[in-house]
Amino acid sequence: MYRTKETPKLNGSTVQPKGKGIIGLFIILCGVLLMHGCNIEDASKKDIASKKVGDLFQVEDLKKVKEDGSSRIKDSTDQEKINEALEAIEEIEVSDEEQRETYEFIFGLRSAVVIAQNQLNVRDAEPKSSENFESQDEQIEEDLPDYQPDEKDVVWKTNELKNKDILEEFMKVAGENGKNNTSEIRVVKDEGSQGVLIYDLKSMYDKNADQSWIRVTPDVSHYRALENEVQNVFNNAPQQCGYMSKDEAEGFYKLFECRTHWEYHLIPIANQQ
Repeated sequence: MYRTKETPKLNGSTVQPKGKGIIGLFIILCGVLLMHGCNIEDASKKDIASKKVGDLFQVEDLKKVKEDGSSRIKDSTDQEKINEALEAIEEIEVSDEEQRETYEFIFGLRSAVVIAQNQLNVRDAEPKSSENFESQDEQIEEDLPDYQPDEKDVVWKTNELKNKDILEEFMKVAGENGKNNTSEIRVVKDEGSQGVLIYDLKSMYDKNADQSWIRVTPDVSHYRALENEVQNVFNNAPQQCGYMSKDEAEGFYKLFECRTHWEYHLIPIANQQ
């Protein structure tokens, strides 16, 4: 009779075929490399954002910029480069393990961009000629397009708030305060002779990421800034904010975790209707 060939033993233990051990090691190695690759990618996005923000300033020391704002922007810094820096910041992914640290990192970069934007606005401001001088109010009224609020617009004017119920109902369900919500409202801030500032707010939801936020689209086409007025960075481009709430202590409806501001005072609470 023929005997079946047994797998040789070492110290009483069966020796496993080398092929299986190699395959197992290969699988483990692939997993490690994949995790390492993800970490490298996250770190790379942070590095890219840091470089783009640092490149806006003459001294590329972001800690110095964030602490005292003493660093000046480069002559080559323009709105396009600032927008590119903001886009790079938006690309940074926040992991569950490093959520707090990453949010602080992102907030620091955004703060530096705000400083750069303010300096750019001041640099680009052109003083008006004193020849044939007219009052600022007359110049504004002459070329300012008129805007008539819609019946459902949330309007803040002369210390009164119209359609407060529409605003607060939206606030309860929009962004992180709700889920799978797509409601939208328009907020109008009347600034008197300077015109009106318009904000279109829409609650957004990404089913795949299970994430909600508020998209804010500013419209300054019905508003004219005064001479040497520093432009509000919040109004430069569409914003993505986390949620909205009512701050009774400060007296404002506020947007939180926005692209350019950790919190933004949207409109006052006083004397609502």
